Amino acid sequence: MLDLDLPIAFVAGLISFFAPCVVPLLPAYIGYVTGVSLNDLKGGQYNKFVKKILFSSIFYILGFSIIFVLLGTAASGIGIIFRRYDYIIQKVGGLIILILGLEFSGIINIPFLAFQKQFKLPGWANKLGYFRAFFIGLVFATAWTPCVGAVLGSILALAAISGTALRGAILLFTYSLGISIPFLLVSLTLASTPRYLSFVTKHIGVIAKVAGLLLAILGVLLLTDTYKYLNSWLFEFAFRFGYQIR
Repeated sequence: MLDLDLPIAFVAGLISFFAPCVVPLLPAYIGYVTGVSLNDLKGGQYNKFVKKILFSSIFYILGFSIIFVLLGTAASGIGIIFRRYDYIIQKVGGLIILILGLEFSGIINIPFLAFQKQFKLPGWANKLGYFRAFFIGLVFATAWTPCVGAVLGSILALAAISGTALRGAILLFTYSLGISIPFLLVSLTLASTPRYLSFVTKHIGVIAKVAGLLLAILGVLLLTDTYKYLNSWLFEFAFRFGYQIR
């Protein structure tokens, strides 16, 4: 059956990648993850570094994806334990998503979500080769970062009411895809990144407000128990265009 959860999780991943506190730092951050800077790519040196960029990006993606999937499984597992309180869990989850959406849009301010913790890789990590990027991915996924925390928290709340541990894991895997695909694309076009990200940077405030309000609307739908009707409408709409259950 068609489900809105997966496209919502994927879009949430895109929002996390293009969050206001992430976009301005993308060239430097990707350079840190891959070990290849913009200066390295000057003078037609791209072919020399493409393998390193590609494999470092893949290992980084694997690192944070594993943690996100585990978090999704844990969140849905907690929901299963308290399944008898399913109605209450949905209301609480909806309220959390509503609050986090309003915070992401800038309508309210929650200082805790803006907490940043700087970290420095231990010296031995630099000797791990591509696993250095994997280690950075693990740290990224477990660190509570501004902007990303609000969106990730919303998807974890959605995972908690998803029904099964498998659905929770798939939900967070889809969220990871939303981050992974643009990260890989930006990494492989690193030399051109500052130019084509200028549009996103210019409109980042509007993007954040719209994304936050959409999350808030999702929270309201869960609070009012109307989210399920959207799924039903989506199924009926697709059925009219030839979608069949097999």
